[in-house]
Amino acid sequence: MQRSPKPSKSAITLEDIRAAHERIRGLAIETPLKPAYSLSQRLGLPVHLKLETTQPTGAFKIRGAANAVLCLPREVRQRGVITMSSGNHGQALAYVAASLGIPCVICVSEQVPETKIEGIRRRGAEVLVSGPDQNSATRRAHQLAAQRGLTYISPFDDPRVIAGQGTIALEVLQQAPQVDTLVVPVSGGGLIGGIALAARALRPEIRIYGVSQDLGPAMYESLRAGKIVEVHEEPSWADALQGGIPADNRYTFDLCRHHVDEITLLTETQIAEAMVYALVHERLVLEGGGASAIGALLKQTPALQLGEEVAIVLTGDNVDPRRLVKLTQDLEEG
Repeated sequence: MQRSPKPSKSAITLEDIRAAHERIRGLAIETPLKPAYSLSQRLGLPVHLKLETTQPTGAFKIRGAANAVLCLPREVRQRGVITMSSGNHGQALAYVAASLGIPCVICVSEQVPETKIEGIRRRGAEVLVSGPDQNSATRRAHQLAAQRGLTYISPFDDPRVIAGQGTIALEVLQQAPQVDTLVVPVSGGGLIGGIALAARALRPEIRIYGVSQDLGPAMYESLRAGKIVEVHEEPSWADALQGGIPADNRYTFDLCRHHVDEITLLTETQIAEAMVYALVHERLVLEGGGASAIGALLKQTPALQLGEEVAIVLTGDNVDPRRLVKLTQDLEEG
């Protein structure tokens, strides 16, 4: 998969992303950029870790959720919000809604880990398990939005959400101005789309690589086909990266098509090994999706032509620690 050389006409601008960065202060934080000593030594070049795990909800999703809700007119916001989520977006929206004192409903599929469902409930949202996959949960969320007068906040295909996620690029390029390569997990494309838009506006020659699981990688398969395609949703260590892209996608497919250089895929074993590597060598607790960028560097695929200084986004830490401990023991014993 190669990005199109033709620039896209996006509804989101660098100024939108800068405005989002100011708007979300107080709900989302500016996260640290930590040197990855082990990975840097292994690769022979500076690698920086963008620790979105330090956000109040343990994942980057709070940036987009906060910006989307804060952009709503007050009277609309007060009626409440609803979404479909694989877990992290739901926790983020629940946190934002609780902070603002507004109703919140999260529809999830049966594949969402109980750890993430518990996290959503702890933040005060109503959680509805709605079918076997994200398509079922999405349909339920839209039905309830119409019935209850709630505003649907997309997990990724919303310009306000994309602008919120793009604030990560502003911070990375301010914290480490020499970075010339970004590696970012990919699911629906809101994260990498926003980051790519901001990064290319600031530094057109920067390299932007995505990484996803090889079980039903929706954006990867859609880009290969040149159009949105359906994928079969399967259980994965990278549960945050699961799910399809709706056929009515308006923003993220186009952003990825024009701004992302390559997407590499990881097997379940490679994702698991990345989670354990992060814990053992970098002392970081990461869920599968959160560790996937580390997995891409460990894989060292020829498709990832790294520059002289790399930053990778560690997107979330919402994993059951007991599963991570067992995984670490199993891999070390094996």
